[in-house]
Amino acid sequence: MRLLACLLATLTSFSALAVTKVNVFDTDAVVVEQQEGAKYSGEELARREGMREVIVRATGDSASLDNPVVQKAITQSSRFLSTIKTSQKDDQPILKMSFNSKQIQSLLAQANLPYWPEERARLLVWIVEDNGYDRTISWEQSDRTSVANLRYVAGQKGLPIIVPVGDIDDVTSIKPTELWGGFTKQIASSSHRYNVDAVVVARISRKGNQQRLRWALYDDKPQFIADSALTPVSGEASGTNKQVTEALVADLGRYYANKSSSKRSAEVASSIDVTFSGVEDAFSFFSIERMLEGLSSVASVELSQVEGDDVDFRINLITDKADFERQLLRSNKVHKLAKPVVASPEPATSTRVESSNEAGTVSPSGEELSGNVPSADKESLPAPVQQPTAQEALTEEVPQHQTLDYEWQS
Repeated sequence: MRLLACLLATLTSFSALAVTKVNVFDTDAVVVEQQEGAKYSGEELARREGMREVIVRATGDSASLDNPVVQKAITQSSRFLSTIKTSQKDDQPILKMSFNSKQIQSLLAQANLPYWPEERARLLVWIVEDNGYDRTISWEQSDRTSVANLRYVAGQKGLPIIVPVGDIDDVTSIKPTELWGGFTKQIASSSHRYNVDAVVVARISRKGNQQRLRWALYDDKPQFIADSALTPVSGEASGTNKQVTEALVADLGRYYANKSSSKRSAEVASSIDVTFSGVEDAFSFFSIERMLEGLSSVASVELSQVEGDDVDFRINLITDKADFERQLLRSNKVHKLAKPVVASPEPATSTRVESSNEAGTVSPSGEELSGNVPSADKESLPAPVQQPTAQEALTEEVPQHQTLDYEWQS
């Protein structure tokens, strides 16, 4: 029953992910002819090179090769192989290798490195270039070095990307100035036709052979990136086109590897209590649970209480409350309830002495004092201090935890 409900819950209003399965653990390497006096054979060098490529794809980051645990493991690359066979490519001998996925993941855990799973988000990358007097968009069909380098490096690192094709729809839907200025409404509209999970805008300023690249990652589907609550991830790099491209792909790889690692390990950045009302049957309950667990902002979901048609959850987040709410409210089955306004209690009335120079001042005995009260008498008539109740003191010291309230509409 629970399995059936979970399967049916996947048919809710959330659109399917466009993730791509990347071949992380299979690779091949050229077998160089062993030189006289060489320490290692050509096959040994090929095995090590193959393992380096797999490690980079598994982490999304070339810097992972500097890890001492990884470096030591690479010297024993044959222990991590599942299959290996010789072949030919371009008249050169090569080794076709398949590395053991569980062993590689275990190695990365020992090295305290994030593992980027094979199911990966697909990114749409807009490249706009400024050569000092003009700004142009680099399309997939254009013979630009920036596009060629991006596709090559992304393929090496296992980063699934798409570059806009540059057909009539693309050309008429967005201008280079809109990309350069980060106009998310126009970027969202122009990106919507592509079935991707996130959008990257890369701005390149050219000065001779040197370039400055500034990029922004909108880590959401195109139709949602115009939401002001979405904060883009950004970065920059300088150097040749090859250098800035490698830096961009490495930064994106690290970001998604760390994000996936946090999700899998249920690493909690913050927690929040959420109440759903209108949960009338088991199907609705399991649909809500499955929906919450599927949000990229959620690390884990804990059931707190069920009372009538109300269900309380404790949600552990890997991001923040704003990101969670933004994702949750996409569902047409979820409606946020306004918090009831609780009137403040009237302050208790107490008798106190008014320090005044006017007639009609009341004495502690309740008699009216005529004329001015001498300053010495004013000091002798302090106002009584009201002590807060125990409940008021507790409320003042410990801020009340807010619960988010939603209505589930079956």
